[in-house]
Amino acid sequence: MTPLLVHVPHDATAIPAEDRRDFLLSEAELRAESLRLTDAHTAALYAEGLPPEDFVRAEVSRLVVDVERFADDTQEPCARVGMGATYVRTADGRPLRALTPERRAELMARYYWPHHHRLDASAAARLARFGRCLVLDAHSFPTGPLPTQLASGPSPEIGIGTQPGHTPPELSDLAVDFFRAHGYSVGVDVPFSGAMVPNACFGREPRLWSVMIEVRRDLYMDEVSGERHAGFTRTQAVLAQLRAVLVRFAAT
Repeated sequence: MTPLLVHVPHDATAIPAEDRRDFLLSEAELRAESLRLTDAHTAALYAEGLPPEDFVRAEVSRLVVDVERFADDTQEPCARVGMGATYVRTADGRPLRALTPERRAELMARYYWPHHHRLDASAAARLARFGRCLVLDAHSFPTGPLPTQLASGPSPEIGIGTQPGHTPPELSDLAVDFFRAHGYSVGVDVPFSGAMVPNACFGREPRLWSVMIEVRRDLYMDEVSGERHAGFTRTQAVLAQLRAVLVRFAAT
């Protein structure tokens, strides 16, 4: 175990059969929506080779439950476009599924809260052992815009997301300098902002630091087929170097 905890919320593609019945899309439409929204291959990009205790990965597709969102839709900005913790709209605004409050609560109890309990426990273990936990919130994003993006226009190759109270300027500066030194164009809180903070620590534990890293997908995969291309190996190696840098930063 190190002070670094890798969080992989959007890599999974699993949609259990009992949950598939909620969706209004055809199989082809659902595959296309999954390809559009899944941060494909990010578990391998950010966490391959790590022991299980060093990362927390969502077990089902974000189309079933998005563990990265606030549980309460009134607190979640993405809920305004139907993409809160339980999506009811597609990326282009079409109906995705209709959930009763009871069904939503069932999904949250089955997938959302267990994920966050694991995240809380993993952070607590690091705080107890090292006096510090640094969360690397691991993402990718498509070249075309999503309705949850903060702005349209050309996207950087790497986006750094920050969370007030949990991303010290030294941490965001470190990430920016690291990627620029490797030749990438970098944006801060562009095209997305924020960084995952475990619920038990959010707004109350200053020893919990977090930074979100968003890799533009064309750097490592074919966005039409979903397959990795030659850039995957380089991207993976750079992110492994970043992990080492973050471990040293957290230790000091």
